[in-house]
Amino acid sequence: MSHHHHKSNEQVEGNPDTGHGRGMPRRPDEAELAERTREDRRDVKEEQAEMEREED
Repeated sequence: MSHHHHKSNEQVEGNPDTGHGRGMPRRPDEAELAERTREDRRDVKEEQAEMEREED
């Protein structure tokens, strides 16, 4: 029989603090998603600005 990687019980059962089992990640709420989106866009703009400066 081949060796398989198994998740720890904690990963499978989930964190009792979040109330989610079966290893499913907690879905972020809308405010958290919006904040992440803003941060991602800001990061992309900063990276683009750096790239443009490097081209000069």
